[in-house]
Amino acid sequence: MVTTPEDSEVFISPESLSDHKELLARVQSAAKAVLSDEADPFLQNQRLRLMAEELACPISERTAAVYLARARGEVAGVTLPRLRGERMDTTPTPWAWEGVLMAGTFNLLVAPPKVGKSALMVGMIGAWWRGDGEFCGLRLHGTCPKVFIVGTDQPENDWFTLFKREGLVTPEGDMGGPIEMLWHTGAPLHLTAEGIEHLGGLAEANPGSLFLLDSYHACISPLGVDEATSAFDGPARDLAQALAPHHATLAMIHHTNKSVAGGNATNASRGSNALPAAASLTILMNWFRQPAEGQTQNDHRVVVKTQGRAKGTTLLIELKDDGWIHHGDGESVLAAEAMQEAVDDLQGRQAEVFDYIKERWLLGEFPVAGTEVAGRFNLDSSKCSRCLRGLARKGLIEECGQTEVGPDGGRPSSLYRPVGASLPETPQTPQTPQTTRASYETKGLGRLGRSQHLQPGGGFASPLSVGDAVERFNAGAWSNGWVVQDVSNPLSVTIAKLGNPLVQFRNQRPDLDIRPCQSSPFAATTPEPDPFDF
Repeated sequence: MVTTPEDSEVFISPESLSDHKELLARVQSAAKAVLSDEADPFLQNQRLRLMAEELACPISERTAAVYLARARGEVAGVTLPRLRGERMDTTPTPWAWEGVLMAGTFNLLVAPPKVGKSALMVGMIGAWWRGDGEFCGLRLHGTCPKVFIVGTDQPENDWFTLFKREGLVTPEGDMGGPIEMLWHTGAPLHLTAEGIEHLGGLAEANPGSLFLLDSYHACISPLGVDEATSAFDGPARDLAQALAPHHATLAMIHHTNKSVAGGNATNASRGSNALPAAASLTILMNWFRQPAEGQTQNDHRVVVKTQGRAKGTTLLIELKDDGWIHHGDGESVLAAEAMQEAVDDLQGRQAEVFDYIKERWLLGEFPVAGTEVAGRFNLDSSKCSRCLRGLARKGLIEECGQTEVGPDGGRPSSLYRPVGASLPETPQTPQTPQTTRASYETKGLGRLGRSQHLQPGGGFASPLSVGDAVERFNAGAWSNGWVVQDVSNPLSVTIAKLGNPLVQFRNQRPDLDIRPCQSSPFAATTPEPDPFDF
């Protein structure tokens, strides 16, 4: 090994592998010394790089961060693992705001400018403090704790506006509610070693508190940390570690990349991905509809998506003059709007067929058979099949069963309904649409039979026959306009809609589900002629 005559303890010119190992070991020892002498993460990195230069082993900022991380691990030692046979912690995820904000840990809220990040968090705090029980449709757990806001990114009057809307100031303008302290642009707090130590002391004196930091960039700007480096997350991790022993909840606001329009919070977060990786839960806020370049933001609905250790949540919300409103589950709304766009793009025969299927469903939750579509629009089987398959591929209709094989045999036909529709009660659709008197009689319904009178003690005076006019009990009321189609089982009767035998119900029980017509089967206010009496 060759050394300089000036200072053999400082400069080593490595000539072998062992010499390299000795030099790197000295750098690692220097990292431990830096950790014991310096609390500021930025200064730690810079001091280690200077010491490495003195050892004739210059290192980059990234390499210095690696050495410091290793040194922290050696100082902390190896924690005891959970051993086989020991009971594991089965405590459910502790939520402050169900699905959006985890209690007692680090939450990172990522969003573009002016989308309402600060307003959302203050709105949640206001609802929590008022005891509303929920906010934007999701449960708030427990009572609102003390709140400390490091609002370095906004002036005090902006915070006042947010507080006033949520009732967190007195009529005289005094800050109140659960908010204990507020730092703002005019009186900032930064995540220096001193700032982190101060916040840690507040957490120790106020266990279980909520710390809202807005924004991360504003709080670390004096430190000179490069957003693109692995050291970018250092202050955030140090703050989270300082708060963790005291069960504090940290909600940290960060900005997105300007080019990001959606996706998840990890990809959207500005700077190194090390920051979202440090959080237990990341939340992404973004406009529901992004305006084109140079266009005004007219749609003010906001999508909130979470990603992390717990199950993801998607919300669609909007900020009004009096606070936030909830538009429902974000995924459902997104799917509904995508479906509407697909409907708007329909043309020609597909549009006509979809409108027909939708109208039949809205009429009474009646599915439509493929053969019915073919007959209604005069299509051969192949064209009809292509049309229906095309609507299904676009996510607009779905199969919901098949028609039964009639007495004359034949193949069953698929039944269709709009996507997202609920199952009907027990309607059956014949294989072919027949609405004329002739087809009505072909189906075996014949002429309308006369109503049977009830026995004195209830019940039918005589067995039902095909063609008898009956009333059906539905939603707490009797409605007429039905005729008997099938009485092969007297206790389970099939009925059809008068004038539209496509609409059928099976398994109707006499005296419970159906009864003889008590008046005209046509439900008219004035007498009308029999439509089948030509």
